[in-house]
Amino acid sequence: MTMGRIRLMLADDEGQVLEAMTQLVSTDPFIDLVGTAKDAGEAIDLAELHLPDVALLDVRMPGGGGSRAAREIRLRSPETQIVALSASTDPRTVVSMVRAGAVGYVGKDQSGDELLRAIHRSADGRSSILVDRLAERLTEHQSSQLVQASERARVSKERIEEAIHGNALETVFQPIVELHHGGIRGVEALTRFMSKPRRSPETWFVEAANQRLLTQLELAAAARALEHLDAIPDDVYLSVNVSTETLCEPRLLAMLQANPASRVVLELTERTPVVDYAEMSEWLADLRALGSRLAVDDVGKGFSGLGHLVELAPDLLKFDRSLVAGVDTDTTKSGLITRLTSFADEVGMEVVAEGIETEAELNTLRALGVETGQGFLLGRPGPIPPLVNGTWEWPMRTRPFG
Repeated sequence: MTMGRIRLMLADDEGQVLEAMTQLVSTDPFIDLVGTAKDAGEAIDLAELHLPDVALLDVRMPGGGGSRAAREIRLRSPETQIVALSASTDPRTVVSMVRAGAVGYVGKDQSGDELLRAIHRSADGRSSILVDRLAERLTEHQSSQLVQASERARVSKERIEEAIHGNALETVFQPIVELHHGGIRGVEALTRFMSKPRRSPETWFVEAANQRLLTQLELAAAARALEHLDAIPDDVYLSVNVSTETLCEPRLLAMLQANPASRVVLELTERTPVVDYAEMSEWLADLRALGSRLAVDDVGKGFSGLGHLVELAPDLLKFDRSLVAGVDTDTTKSGLITRLTSFADEVGMEVVAEGIETEAELNTLRALGVETGQGFLLGRPGPIPPLVNGTWEWPMRTRPFG
């Protein structure tokens, strides 16, 4: 919120409802209405543009309904508190909205004062009261479903917070290798979770994003990775994964100021899209002033289009495994890698091929001009190996370099 004011977005496909609610919120001196939408797609776009504090979403609007809008808004504007708005208390609708990320629910039959209080509670993080009050209006079975969904969200949040503040995070490292000579150019820090339930790291990070804890979790993972920097040779860089929100976080800047930042590459993940390139450019300027470099991860899928690369001007491009797999037999993939590598050479970017698993893929990438890569063929993730007789070599590594 800005100076105690609440930035609100409204979305409902009924014009009369939007008009009435617009008039209502205009009577509250602490609420600024930043936009209105009449379908899910428009609501998603508005939320990405304005980053409201609270989004009040009709559950049955066109374009996928409130559930689709809630899921997308949670990804594109993680700090937005989502409140479901409906004329009914159908349990499936209510529970689906809670699962999609809504923190509360209000009925269209509630008074104007109740609706305004709901907006303020949501902005203040007290939206669970809305769920509790809603449960009083449902049947026993409906209430049970809603309470269970709310309880799952609570347990999920506690699980993520425990991982952040406890000892559940373990860092392993995968080498980034020169494809022609076999020397290690860098290492990528990868987070593993030792607490239960045992799930993939990406599942943990997605859950953290759903609980608005992604930045905190990524900062905790980055801090643990940086603790190992002294064990890495000075001519080898450390690559640390961060999302767009974490990249623009003052605590990350402070973390790098306390370390030899010139040895750190910040690897921008696909967990969330870039909302404001101008703002990100300002943060990047500060990070680059410390000597850090930027890598764009997963090139070849997701948000990493050519416009994305032009706006960010990264120092490294990392080709996604989906682009690398089978490159030795797929002329479309090899042609795209050839052109992207040529583009990178022209503008002074390094390229890294991820997920190299066969010697055929390795040999093809060499022939296409790709200089560095990583994957199970070259070295599996693990602890940092010690120097032996002045040599730093990755264990479990195959011998594709002769």
